[in-house]
Amino acid sequence: MIAMTVVLVKPTVDAVKDAGKKFDEDNEPIEHALEALFSQFRENINPAHVLLKVTTLNDFYSTQIPLYSKRIPTVFEVANHIVKLGIDSRLGLGSSDLVYDIAKTEVANKGVHYNYSFATKYCNWHRPDFYPIYDSRVEEYLWYLQDSGLINPFQRQDLKRYYVFKEIVTGLRDGFLPERFTYKEIDKFLYYEGGKLLAAKEEEKRAAITAESQQSLSESNEDDAAKP
Repeated sequence: MIAMTVVLVKPTVDAVKDAGKKFDEDNEPIEHALEALFSQFRENINPAHVLLKVTTLNDFYSTQIPLYSKRIPTVFEVANHIVKLGIDSRLGLGSSDLVYDIAKTEVANKGVHYNYSFATKYCNWHRPDFYPIYDSRVEEYLWYLQDSGLINPFQRQDLKRYYVFKEIVTGLRDGFLPERFTYKEIDKFLYYEGGKLLAAKEEEKRAAITAESQQSLSESNEDDAAKP
């Protein structure tokens, strides 16, 4: 649990709507650009179109797939991987296994690398009604709800199993939100609430480092004072 005071909001209809409005205002150019891009290039057959979607989403959503790398798959290799998978029919069905298949990119001399968060976002931008988004902010807030007994218990590693993750988010929606929200609308709420928790963790780390530095300085001064 976070020791510092964090004012969190429970998932309610008004809270989700308010978060959605704030998110859209804060990220209007990015969201409009992605919406236009994914609307124009709905299919995933043309390598150039897929590369454009992969690179833009990667940059705007900071999914950390490199442009060039000798160690892990690049945006070019991830785009080629998606084209080779032939994902459109499975996107249409809302296949949860598709997230895993997109995330798992294997390249000769680089081995296997998993872009799990990216894969959830890529699928979500095609089908927001079928694919909830996973990232570190979402994980923090869902774990907080579980840890507080507000949703059914689960193991933290379950969030990396997409069909289980989807069940957890769906359970949150069905349990707290009588209105029918898309997963993208719910994600905007989770983004802000989880962000509060991550910010509190970072602040705790900085405070601990400062306290440790001050303690070391104090001990050093005491040693100096004790010298004859």
